[in-house]
Amino acid sequence: MKIIHLTFLLNSILIPNVIAQNRSVERIDWEISAKLPPTLNQQESIGLAGAASGIHNGALIVGGGTNFPDKMPWLGGKKHYYDLAIVYPNIKAQKSLTASPVSYKLPFNLAYAATCSTEKGIVLAGGENEKGLSSKVLILNWKPQDEILTIQYLPDLPFGITNASLTIVGKVLYLAGGEVPSGAKQQFLTLNLEHTTQGWTALTDLPNACSHAVLLGCEKSGQVYLVGGRSKAAGAVSEISDRFYAYDIKKDLWKQMPPLPFPLSAASGVIAGDDILIFSGDVGETFNKAERLIIAIENEKDEHKKEILNKEKATVQSTHPGFSKKMLKFNLFGHNWRQLNNQMPYGTVTVNAVVYQNQVFIAGGEIRAGVRTPNILTGKLKFTK
Repeated sequence: MKIIHLTFLLNSILIPNVIAQNRSVERIDWEISAKLPPTLNQQESIGLAGAASGIHNGALIVGGGTNFPDKMPWLGGKKHYYDLAIVYPNIKAQKSLTASPVSYKLPFNLAYAATCSTEKGIVLAGGENEKGLSSKVLILNWKPQDEILTIQYLPDLPFGITNASLTIVGKVLYLAGGEVPSGAKQQFLTLNLEHTTQGWTALTDLPNACSHAVLLGCEKSGQVYLVGGRSKAAGAVSEISDRFYAYDIKKDLWKQMPPLPFPLSAASGVIAGDDILIFSGDVGETFNKAERLIIAIENEKDEHKKEILNKEKATVQSTHPGFSKKMLKFNLFGHNWRQLNNQMPYGTVTVNAVVYQNQVFIAGGEIRAGVRTPNILTGKLKFTK
């Protein structure tokens, strides 16, 4: 009887603590809280993809990005890169972005940089512009007392890289994968923000080469999580990944975790409560169709047949159905992925998400092939009670 009583007593103490710790998201209610300003001489904003965004000192900052201001790429439109940095100061958890944004300039045009928010500022690593790939690393620091955005350089990456992923645990940055002209990379790099003179150092490689993945760090678990992504080699069709890995920081070791319900790349994600949350993403069906046609066009010698293939590619891209509206979550105390009951207003990719005071902000992104959105989505997190 004493043993049973002791077991009951221990359970009555421990179980409520476990439940209290397991704070899980059940729903996210979305609204359009603001629109990004127009670029170039546009009357209305057509939005941006590949822009970096983050929160620092209570401000939402959106920097760089690309769009097609004249016409779509399959009609010969040229991609434009931007250096504009937009600051929405004094973000409040219960309010929309009502304050007028303040505009600044990055040191150069930039898009598709790996991005994460830190206590020291928002870090932008690598990326690309009209001149090619970048190895530069910027840190954007918002000073609310002076209402000034300062921009400084951190140590360069070992080489230029685009579409990599970045996160932070404690004071340490982690950068995973990315693309170079020959294809996706497998490298996994780290930089200690307290000892930046040591530069970027290599850790154990990723289990597979990838770009366009979600990378999230969790100080509570002591792990870094790599979700989805895609892998492309020159002249080949990209593999869209459903893989999910956890990196043990102390052991410098990757572990395979339960896979996503379906392959997904170019999604965004955050950790909120005890959940990994993944927003939207590209399942790759239309993307792979276009890739196969591009390869066929490159290999075709007959100009008439090449013209037919080009028209087919234009049709595939112009009738793009849009990206996934689904939201997935993986509870760090659980064992499987599940889908949240509600959906996003629309799917958006090549954009990052940032969480702040129980809200998620997603600024811009690509909503169909070549088409951007100017909307800033704000999602209010609803946790289990």
